[in-house]
Amino acid sequence: MKKASAVFLVAALGLAVTAVAQSGKTTLVWWDYYTDFDAYEKALTAQFAAYTAENPNVEFKRTPVPFGDLKNKIIQATATNTMPDLIVIDNPDHQAFASQGSFADITERVKATNWSNLYFKGPLSSTVFKGKNYGVPFVSNATALYYNEALLKSAGYAKPPTTWTQLRAAAKKLTTADRYGFCFSAVGNEEGTFTFLPFLWSTGSDIQTIGDAGSVRAVNFLADLINKDKSVSKAVVNWGQGDVYQQFIAQKCAMMINGPWQIPNFKNDKVAFQWAVAPWPRDRVGVSILGGENLALGAGKNVDASFKFLNWFATPARLKPVQLAMGMLPNRSDMANDPTWTNDPIQKAFLQQVSVAKPRAYGAKYPQISEQVWRMFQSAIIGNTTGKDAATTAGAAIKPLLP
Repeated sequence: MKKASAVFLVAALGLAVTAVAQSGKTTLVWWDYYTDFDAYEKALTAQFAAYTAENPNVEFKRTPVPFGDLKNKIIQATATNTMPDLIVIDNPDHQAFASQGSFADITERVKATNWSNLYFKGPLSSTVFKGKNYGVPFVSNATALYYNEALLKSAGYAKPPTTWTQLRAAAKKLTTADRYGFCFSAVGNEEGTFTFLPFLWSTGSDIQTIGDAGSVRAVNFLADLINKDKSVSKAVVNWGQGDVYQQFIAQKCAMMINGPWQIPNFKNDKVAFQWAVAPWPRDRVGVSILGGENLALGAGKNVDASFKFLNWFATPARLKPVQLAMGMLPNRSDMANDPTWTNDPIQKAFLQQVSVAKPRAYGAKYPQISEQVWRMFQSAIIGNTTGKDAATTAGAAIKPLLP
């Protein structure tokens, strides 16, 4: 009887396993760092449901991870071969994790699409490491010049500044006993580097050439605004982008560099004065910096199923609701003329900046490079060294960190 019972049990288990295999679903695990973001969660869940309706054998499990914890979680998952199937990653971190084997190489799959012709060059290049593609742009943003229209008009300016010379003159003229003409983040972390790089790029220089005349000019320009003209508060070395926004809406500064993520805050904070957005003032080149996130596929067993979903998801009709819920901007040419963005002058201004924005695609050691960048401009702003010495020191430290 024991032997017969055992045979029956094995047979029953075999039937159960077969039943699970026949009716089983592929679960695609999605990680992002948008915690407590109801509008985004609702929009994304709707896309998951739409895909599941067309593909009943697929289900989704979303896990929001705090921003500060995501990198360590990816490192641990890479080491234990437990990577999720789809990961939202800050675009400057994309190459670093691609170099560690965290993400699947989808180069051949991407070649079978028309994405290379649709996505703006900057966003798409941020997903590439050593010539291979490890993801696709998800949502993008860029920074631009916000200005207080009434304050500029009262100072005799009908239009915002378009060059560094004009910016410096306007900032000086707009500075009073209780207000600075201009403000930006020069804090000692990635936010500060994020603000500084367009100044560097506008000179025609780049991170690889730090130490040259253009990089010195960019560092000195910021230092002179603060230390010579007194038109920018020295406190910017401690201000993040949120702090800069607070200074602007309190009318403690007349112009600021910031991103589109602040737009909903103007409404929530019931800002009464008239404000507008203009492109970055230029030195030699008109440029902005690419912010936002990419979608990567985890190096695991569900790459085919994940890419099938990604190929379905990466269309204007499915991306748009999620991008709008996040207050972000499209990064594809087939969405660039969408009236949702182009009919709004503020959104249109930022969309134009995304099209000329450069990514922070400097290889796997970008976090260390970024630290050298912010140390460089902070040392000159604080007055510890000259712009030339700061740039020379930074350039020497950055050189061995480049790919």
